[in-house]
Amino acid sequence: MPLPAGKWAISRGPCDSGAPFDHDCGYYEERCALDLVSLAGSMEDVPVLAPQAGEVFFEGTRNDGGMTLMVRHADGRVSDFMHLARVVVAPDEWVEQGQVIGYAGSTGSSGHPHLHFVVQPSAVERECLDLKGLDELHIDQGWAVSKNRAWRDLTLPDPPALLPSWLPTLSITPALSGGQVLLPARLWLTPGQVLTLPVVTASGTDGLTLNGFGLKLAAREPDGNVFTLPIAAPVAPGVYTQTLQAMVGARVAGPWVPISYTVRAASDTSAAQGIIRINPQFLSPGNWARVRGAPRLCWREEPTASGAPLRYRVLVVGPASSAAAADSGWISATCWQAPDLKSGLYQWKVFVRDDRGYMNRTNQRPQVFAVR
Repeated sequence: MPLPAGKWAISRGPCDSGAPFDHDCGYYEERCALDLVSLAGSMEDVPVLAPQAGEVFFEGTRNDGGMTLMVRHADGRVSDFMHLARVVVAPDEWVEQGQVIGYAGSTGSSGHPHLHFVVQPSAVERECLDLKGLDELHIDQGWAVSKNRAWRDLTLPDPPALLPSWLPTLSITPALSGGQVLLPARLWLTPGQVLTLPVVTASGTDGLTLNGFGLKLAAREPDGNVFTLPIAAPVAPGVYTQTLQAMVGARVAGPWVPISYTVRAASDTSAAQGIIRINPQFLSPGNWARVRGAPRLCWREEPTASGAPLRYRVLVVGPASSAAAADSGWISATCWQAPDLKSGLYQWKVFVRDDRGYMNRTNQRPQVFAVR
């Protein structure tokens, strides 16, 4: 699941899935989709995690899906995440399973903060995959359990100013005791960044101090007490450490607990702010043409198109699997010689990137050719 470990609600399930509410069956990007929300509060600014390792294939802002991120995995499948509030990874960046890639929100045509999650068999096919085997999934009952990384294992890059206070209480395992303090594994902050971080102590703790100063109690939960920790990152890059200490009354309840954070420049995620409305014209081979083993693929786009000079990426998928049969990488030419392909039907599509890093929408229709 693309969310931190714990229990989550499914506000809309796949088309005809038996969920209390489901998605429209008419469009491939929705037929298999899950809308995920929190059982404890607003979904705004909840960390979104990579469900598997892969390459950041697309990021941009669409009218419908809002801020959208797509991760392409080694087997060719593509995970789509929509309505994000923030993206924190760069185009073409390789991400690991469990890595925070963005924060959930309500951008685009969304009535409330949620994460719209769908998996496609490839970046070329206009299809989606049934979401089976995702940790613990009860679509008909409207809930799921994620077994992805827990709060204590997360690295939070460029977190929002105010993270949800209930986040750390999702998966307190084992139970906290004594002067223990539950923190994320790492914080990566930008120079001068200011935020409020929720931290949890054992239920019997009355107070929490930062460098000797008392912190505000946000909530008393069955599994622990939530305090809010203000952090103002220095301007100079480096690693910084402060100390926390749990209190019971006026008595110190345990040893000092260090909290460290790294200050560094943020990844360039400016490509997530826009999109280009360009779909190249396919020239050859013609749609449903018969070709021999190594086709030369050509397309056309106006040289004065927005954001020129443009770069292109050709993906070809074939009959054996959803993994790409051929991938041009990013090129400047408008023709590309594909490698030898085995006999069968293939689909291909051209993706476009401009000089700002903006990409075209990925849902244009592919062309088909048959290798004899």
